[in-house]
Amino acid sequence: MPFPPKTMAVQDALIAIAQSCMSFPVRTVEVTASVEEASKILSRYGHTGLCVVEQSALVGIVTRRDLGVATRYGLGRAAISVCMSAPVKTVTPKTPLLQLQALMTIYDIGRLPVMSGSALVGIVTRSDVLRQLQRSQLPDSTVLQSAELSADSAYPAPSDLYTQLQQRLLSICPEVWPALRLLSTVSDSEGWALYLVGGGVRDLLLACANATAAQAGQLTDLDLVVAGAAPGAGVRLAEEIQSRYPQVKTQIYGQFQTAALSWPKTVEASSFTIDIATARTEFYPYPAANPEVTSSTIHQDLYRRDFTVNAMALRVNGDSPGQLLDFFGGWIDLQRRSLKVIHPNSFVEDPTRIFRAVRFALRLGFELAPHTQQLVQGAIASGLYAQLQASHRKIPALQSRLKAELKYLLSTDQWAAALRQLDELGALACIDDTLSLSPELWKQLRRMGRWQPRFLPHEPRWQLMVTLMIAWLKPKKRGPVAARLQLDSHVQQRISAMHAQEAQLVQQLTHCHRPSQVYQQLQSYEQVELLLTVARHPYTLGPQVWQYIVQLSRMPQLINGATLKRLGYRPGPQFREMLTTVHQLTLDGELTDAKAAENYVLAHYSPEAAQDQV
Repeated sequence: MPFPPKTMAVQDALIAIAQSCMSFPVRTVEVTASVEEASKILSRYGHTGLCVVEQSALVGIVTRRDLGVATRYGLGRAAISVCMSAPVKTVTPKTPLLQLQALMTIYDIGRLPVMSGSALVGIVTRSDVLRQLQRSQLPDSTVLQSAELSADSAYPAPSDLYTQLQQRLLSICPEVWPALRLLSTVSDSEGWALYLVGGGVRDLLLACANATAAQAGQLTDLDLVVAGAAPGAGVRLAEEIQSRYPQVKTQIYGQFQTAALSWPKTVEASSFTIDIATARTEFYPYPAANPEVTSSTIHQDLYRRDFTVNAMALRVNGDSPGQLLDFFGGWIDLQRRSLKVIHPNSFVEDPTRIFRAVRFALRLGFELAPHTQQLVQGAIASGLYAQLQASHRKIPALQSRLKAELKYLLSTDQWAAALRQLDELGALACIDDTLSLSPELWKQLRRMGRWQPRFLPHEPRWQLMVTLMIAWLKPKKRGPVAARLQLDSHVQQRISAMHAQEAQLVQQLTHCHRPSQVYQQLQSYEQVELLLTVARHPYTLGPQVWQYIVQLSRMPQLINGATLKRLGYRPGPQFREMLTTVHQLTLDGELTDAKAAENYVLAHYSPEAAQDQV
């Protein structure tokens, strides 16, 4: 292993111990497991090696290379004892970093189990040691210069990050900061490592890098992850908060007992949420499925996330609060304004990450990394999504997430740019394999984008856009796509009826030569139906429908029932006929004011005749 050369000054600086860089809990496999079973575990969790135990006692280590050789020799069903390494070199939590380095170099091993007595408490890998050596031996600016970045792009100091987090929380919701300190204290007492993860870390770093407010985002929630704890850690921490802050609402979710803490909005502070989960990893049993989740290390928890800029963690307890964990180069990608996926199968496992990529890129003002774009296009070109659309067993999980992402994207002011980018990537195939932004469909969407705020402010824009896209598909596809996207029943009914209504309107309006006739034909339609029709047929139906929307539907009645009573008419069936006739003449411009309308009624309907019909 090519470790950096050591000097006396460097050795003096290398005071780290195994406990500071180890991962925990440790993934193990029983000695009785077969080579095939161990290989599946490695594939499932992305590990390169496993600790082998017998009745919880460590007895060996097996690597991906060992298992591969055994498989080639036809030993897939044999117990892993045939290929595991034993006895195992181990270390303690207090073993110095230089000793870890020496053991790995002398014995050419890639991982060292960390033992506390007879208990397996962690594992240190080559990557862990190299990362710690790099932090200890090289100034951050030198590291970043070697990555072709400027010298002023160094990581913010842990104390600066911690102070920045404190200041932001105190300015938003003053009660949250002492609550976070309480969570840190409890985690310390339990021996847990508590981390801020995900978008909160990303936005904190953007704020430290003097990014714009839009890029940094408004901090409204924190995602916390507890490492080295059982699944019930979220409940334990939530109970401590509730005992101190009775006004905080607490909810517990799922088998991992994750907790959500919600602070209500007050005059002095905004509403705020803290989500607490234990470190987990995900496995997708097939493409686009809901993932299976199991306990894991903080490294694996970050690895399951989507993009490097969202896969950093900030330690908020222990002896080094503010320490940044960045296993995948997220800070460098932030500096480069580049959105990069973490692992190559990301878009195969979950196609909706394509939509998330576009959403984050637009929000942050970033570009998709070239290789990430290639992975998107490769996943779509493979035909996988078309196969998924034909599979009723696998679709619900994918489409539920796809609907949520469409709702996010098409509800923002950047919806047009988002659709353009999705189309350029070929990602609209995730909705249907034949869907793309043709020039005509694009015009329809732009029209609706202009009209919705003025004429349909209470109609969700994303539903209108999705309706137009589905209506563009071939007739036999519209119903299944709308159902797969789990659109509301009334939206699905609107889509199924749209083409028949349009054909009917074309036929009816062709024979309408007076404004009153147009009004009579269109008054039974909802305005949203008419605007969708105009967006699709601006030239054949547009003039008459627009006349109805902006003029005829807004024309007031010149007289009403009270007027007829004043003129001496008694209420009865003829009231409707009289008012309808007057309104038709008003629409056609034959009656222009109330006096003319009254004179018309008196001239054509005698009060006595009206009373006789009562």
